[in-house]
Amino acid sequence: MNINTENAIIKYSDKGKPFPYLKLFNETVESYILDYKNVRLEKLTEEDAARCYARIFKKMEVNGVPVLTFFKEDLDRWADLDQYHKTQNLAELVSKDIFCCFDRNLDDGDHFRRCDRLYCIVKEGGERDFIMYEEPKAKGLFGKKNAKTAYSAVAQYFQDLKNKLDADFLPKTKQG
Repeated sequence: MNINTENAIIKYSDKGKPFPYLKLFNETVESYILDYKNVRLEKLTEEDAARCYARIFKKMEVNGVPVLTFFKEDLDRWADLDQYHKTQNLAELVSKDIFCCFDRNLDDGDHFRRCDRLYCIVKEGGERDFIMYEEPKAKGLFGKKNAKTAYSAVAQYFQDLKNKLDADFLPKTKQG
């Protein structure tokens, strides 16, 4: 699943403005949300939203490890919370890892924020749907290759993460 950089959340983000990680996460995994109830997440009750997130997280991996295993300590710390707030907290953790590179508040001017975690959703049959940003392909017979954009470095960052995952160089635990 390719992250849509034309999304207004990314396109119009700026330093000093809060970056809505959770909203961007919801829009990125929307097809999986729609598979559950055929309704956008914000139109679901808290209980249905929690169930929807739980179904997604059960299918999600980070660095080849199930998300629920990777973040077990965090989930244990939230044991007193109801299911809705547990899934919201986990969604926020995951979305900050995935989208930190687009948050201009975390950009130091020369470098965007990076993370050593690559997320995917495992589909039926074991196919992995990685949450990444890839440069758009040229279109048409005489389509020109995209000139270097501000997101070329981000696309390279995601490709490097994928290469490290394939080489088994990404940490398998939250601490490591």
